[in-house]
Amino acid sequence: MSAHSYGPSRPYGPSRLSRRDFASLALAALAAGSMAPPSALSARAADALPDGGAWAPRYPLTPVPSTPDGAGWDAFQALMEYDPQADADAPYFQSQVRRAHRIAPFAATQAHPALDTVPGVASLSDCYGPLAAGVSEETLMRRRYGTPLPGGVQVPRIFTYHDIVVGWRGTGMIPNPALVDVAHRNGALALGTIFQPDRRHYDGSAVPMPQVARKLVDLAAYFGFDGYFVNFENGTEEAEAQVLDWVAAMRDEAKRRGLTDFHIQFYDGGTDMDWLMRRRGDRPGQAYADSTMLDQGWSRYGGPGSCCSGAPVAPLEVRAYYLRNGFDPRAVAYFGLQLYPGPGYLGAAAPQVIHPNDGAYAYGGLQVYSVEDGLRNVLRVVRTQRALPGEPPGAHSDRRILGILERQFFSGQSQNPAADNAPDAAQAQAYLPNAARGRHRYTDYDPAAPKATDQLNLPMTYGVANFIAERSVIGAFPFVTRFNTGEGDRFHVDGAVVAEQPWYNLGIQDILPTWQWRIEPLAGAAGASAADLLAVDYAYDTAFNGGSSLGVTGTLGPANATRVWLYKTALTVDAAITPVVQLVVKGQGADALRLGLLFADRPAAPVWLPLAGAPRQDLADGWSRLTLRLDPYHGRTIAALLLGAAAKGTSAKGSGEVMDVRIGEMYIGAAPGDAAMPAPRGLMAQARSTGTGSGRAEVRLRWAPDPAAAHHDVYADDGQGRWVWQGRVTGTAYHAVAVPVGGDSKVRLRLVASPPGLSTRPGMPADIVVAVG
Repeated sequence: MSAHSYGPSRPYGPSRLSRRDFASLALAALAAGSMAPPSALSARAADALPDGGAWAPRYPLTPVPSTPDGAGWDAFQALMEYDPQADADAPYFQSQVRRAHRIAPFAATQAHPALDTVPGVASLSDCYGPLAAGVSEETLMRRRYGTPLPGGVQVPRIFTYHDIVVGWRGTGMIPNPALVDVAHRNGALALGTIFQPDRRHYDGSAVPMPQVARKLVDLAAYFGFDGYFVNFENGTEEAEAQVLDWVAAMRDEAKRRGLTDFHIQFYDGGTDMDWLMRRRGDRPGQAYADSTMLDQGWSRYGGPGSCCSGAPVAPLEVRAYYLRNGFDPRAVAYFGLQLYPGPGYLGAAAPQVIHPNDGAYAYGGLQVYSVEDGLRNVLRVVRTQRALPGEPPGAHSDRRILGILERQFFSGQSQNPAADNAPDAAQAQAYLPNAARGRHRYTDYDPAAPKATDQLNLPMTYGVANFIAERSVIGAFPFVTRFNTGEGDRFHVDGAVVAEQPWYNLGIQDILPTWQWRIEPLAGAAGASAADLLAVDYAYDTAFNGGSSLGVTGTLGPANATRVWLYKTALTVDAAITPVVQLVVKGQGADALRLGLLFADRPAAPVWLPLAGAPRQDLADGWSRLTLRLDPYHGRTIAALLLGAAAKGTSAKGSGEVMDVRIGEMYIGAAPGDAAMPAPRGLMAQARSTGTGSGRAEVRLRWAPDPAAAHHDVYADDGQGRWVWQGRVTGTAYHAVAVPVGGDSKVRLRLVASPPGLSTRPGMPADIVVAVG
């Protein structure tokens, strides 16, 4: 991987980080839990984004401004001296979202019922990506959340196939906490990256190797992630053996502490299984690493640049090695797929590992490498074509295009994960390797000199869903979603707009629909074509809680009744709590909607509950909450939640009802009570002016943890009697920028906690007044 390049003469990926993966943080030695005084928190302009603020908390183990690029710092020494408990900035980067438990597979609700459910996706992922030039990608990766950036920010929205999410670049060993939050919320492991480790990490020449292992386990435990992707290339056999012993020491230390999720994935730039998944002693099924990534060269991939170093190897041979040594290759072997030049390569190579759609064979999982970069590459080309007629260029258009491209990658070229998405003859021909060399030879896309060999020209056909069965964590009451994707043009709470500025925060993304988008005729898979059915997508024009809602649009007639598969579940209707389903809706045509309950005992016959006539509660901004009771279904298990729409009249096709509905919330669980969340405890804050006469301040907030809170919202008094939303976070610390300052040179802030489910009353606030320093 270290040889990869992205664009002309531009270093790519962790190869840019080799001097600062382990660079030190300038710290004032403070007592654990204390707030650093302003004098200890000097200006941070060296790594601040336009919206970051000069007082922004520094990402753990990154260089200080006085030493650009980490020059002169001993990264290993900095690591060994680092103590997050003494770092006043560290709490701002903790993830406190515990990994959710996944429900058992159920073939009847799978998009492709015959797929093997064991293989999964491991990713090397960006948390965020810049959509315009001039913003440092690495700096952006070190932001947990933010407000407007030039050109917008890419926020990924599909995590339903992932088993392992690796924070790949920009943050070094400690993955972005927003990425950890969303991975854990969806039941995936979240790993940091150790890239080309200094030999002192593993050879014992500076400190005993087990001491280094303990330090790395300390970091994972404190910051809330699950282990490491260890990327060790170009070492000697002796060094690699030492690295594997070091990996084993980390695993042993984590086991000793009871960290049951701790996981090491190993990559050494090759495909030699005797090193990648080397056995530990003579115990069958015991290895140094928990899983491994095979270099992209396994598939005869050649290029761009000098990638890849791994020799070609047949997946069937890899499978034989694993079985011979007591491993299940489907669970621990991840075949690398380099996708940042063009994500269409998935369709060319993945069928060698897993037979699409029916799982006739499955030799391992798929390691998708830098999908986000690949999608941004395609976006740059699509921008010039303006594939969305009538829509002006800009961040809104880019967000829609990226949504389409992301669905094409994960759900296939039809954007429907239940379709077979097979390549046609012309697409299949594009996948063929160079006949003379027997390898797939590709080049990077250069807009000034595009070539037929550019990997970007490979079409996206099969999606991840054609190889990997979808996962779900929805196995217990209550479950609530607001279809909040983790970005928006404004922020809403209970239907009211509480902030007008655009924002992004992947860490507060809801559990989004399992299938994006599995749309069929209401009666089943046969009938009207997809073009005739209603459309579903995230809508950013309004929301009930967050920045987005689920939009259902189109013209509904008697011939195009539509069903949308939303969530895979395992929810047993319990008489003890008499659960209900509540939907918060607004817009034209909502009465044509119905909720579908697909029960495990009759998965081919969903029960449809019409929204028309359901008890209705009017809410703010035209929203209504509709309640459907589940009393008749006690003892039955809901295996999927669907949304349906059917015309009420019998008018001819083409003269049906216009549908323009927004669904702002879906809740299933006991009828919400009226108990309010208590006021957060231990709230403390510091503020300082952002500039002479600006009337704004930066504020650093801390509060005590509350296991009962799903998240906390921060508000500020705007001086006119209104509480304006500043941000939402799942942790216990928040850095707010541009907070209004009152005439008395003070800022007034409010913190409100929200529960995992619903309450009919808002949480009790904790207020604080802080003088601006």
